[in-house]
Amino acid sequence: METQSIADIGIKQNPFSPGLMQYQNKATKALYRRVVGALAWPRDIRPGALVVLVEHQEPMSGLDMRKVEIAAEYTHDDPDQLLRRASLWSEVLSCRAWMTPVSAPEMRLVTDYNDGRRRLRLHQLDLALPPSVNGSRDWAAYDRLFERRTRGVKTLFFGEGSMVAREYKSRQRAELSRSLELYPLLAAFLWALASIDLDSPVTAMGQGITRQTSNGPADDIGGY
Repeated sequence: METQSIADIGIKQNPFSPGLMQYQNKATKALYRRVVGALAWPRDIRPGALVVLVEHQEPMSGLDMRKVEIAAEYTHDDPDQLLRRASLWSEVLSCRAWMTPVSAPEMRLVTDYNDGRRRLRLHQLDLALPPSVNGSRDWAAYDRLFERRTRGVKTLFFGEGSMVAREYKSRQRAELSRSLELYPLLAAFLWALASIDLDSPVTAMGQGITRQTSNGPADDIGGY
C-alpha cells in the first residue's frame, strides 16, 4: 500500500552554504533542507515499510522550528519490492539517505541487491543506522521526538490519508515497551524523524551523500 502527497523533488546547490545541498518540490517550488527515508523489514504478520520525510528550508513563521512532513509512505510484504521502491524514491524524491538497523539479518538482501545494481551501473542504496536518543533506540525514546513535534506547537504534519497517522492513533501507550521493529511502519517513520532531529545536515560528496555527525542536536533550529 502506498500514500504519497509530495511530487518529484529535485536537488541543487544551496546558494548560501557552499557544499550544502537543498531540495525543491518541482510542483510547488517549496524548498527543503533535507529529505530522509527509512526502511523497516516485515515482522510477524505486519508488512515492511518505507517512509520519507522532508524538512522545510526555513523556520516556521514566528517560530525557531522547521516544519517536517511526510512525503511518501509504502508498505509491502516482499523485501525485494521494498528495495525497488526505495531505489525509485532515491531518484524521484532525491532521497539518498535511508535509515535502518544495519545489523538486521535482511541486510544480506541489500548486499545482493546492490551488487546487482552495481553490475548494471545503477545507483546503489545507501543505508545507515538510525541515530540513538541519548544512547537509546527504544520505542519510548523515539516517541519523545514525536511528542515534541505534536504537543503544543505542531511542527510535524502527516498529510491526508496518512498510514503513519492512522497507525500511531491505534497504538496503546503500554506498547512502547515492546520492540519498535515489531511495528515496521512506525519504525520507519520514527527512524527517519530521529535522523532529522538528531543528525546534522548531509553534505553532497560526488553523486552520494555523507552523514556529517550523529547523535547531536541537528542545529540551533532543530524543531524541538
